[in-house]
Amino acid sequence: MNLTSLKSMKSSGKKITMLTCYDASFAGLLESINVNALLVGDSLGMFIKGEDNTHGVSLNDMIYHTQAVARGVKSTFIISDLPINTYETHDLAYKNALALIEAGADMVKLEGGASLASVVQFLKAKDIKVCGHIGFMPQSIKNMSHSEIDYSMKKSLETIIEDAKTLERSGIDMLVLSSVPESIAKTITQEISIPTIGFHSGKGCDGEVFILYDLLMYSGSSHDLYLRDSIGLDKSIDIKELLLKFVKDHS
Repeated sequence: MNLTSLKSMKSSGKKITMLTCYDASFAGLLESINVNALLVGDSLGMFIKGEDNTHGVSLNDMIYHTQAVARGVKSTFIISDLPINTYETHDLAYKNALALIEAGADMVKLEGGASLASVVQFLKAKDIKVCGHIGFMPQSIKNMSHSEIDYSMKKSLETIIEDAKTLERSGIDMLVLSSVPESIAKTITQEISIPTIGFHSGKGCDGEVFILYDLLMYSGSSHDLYLRDSIGLDKSIDIKELLLKFVKDHS
């Protein structure tokens, strides 16, 4: 799988499948079931490191997990997040993006709207493939209250369509729409030529990304209503029950 293949999926109307992944074992498993792309997300701050948010994730963390995922696959497309405070300037962004590419990523992802246009242009001039991320941006909410986060999200939606178009003109190859109302996400998807990947943004994008551990540890009582609606209330395999059975059978 390569970027050309992913872009052709948009053209043909075939949905792109993407899951987060942080290690070689799951990477190999996901490749074996033909997941189109793997996102080494800074969500590892919560799901691997046990922290409250993504703000403590370092570039070294991202390099380590990108290397692990890359070792687990032969051809699956890998996208790695540039973590917080690693792309404030053109040179810093290139240095850190290159480190992730050298670790095994095919593309880097960064959070932000039109203000990142010049950074994207600089990376593209250096032959770095770039995925944008607009809507809810976890890196930008450091030290914000819930009301401040809500206000920030509301303001971002006022310019989000133009942000998407500006980023496309700047050269991004793919765009994640995070927690964007479905109607807006669908409009963006129709108005730009690059693939859109929705996270909690409805079915109108060219593909969706889910957090692997959310799926594995999902239960019918999950508070994640979007996930409940997306995969249904019934689960054919309950990982916790499977592990519990193993422990009982071997104790």
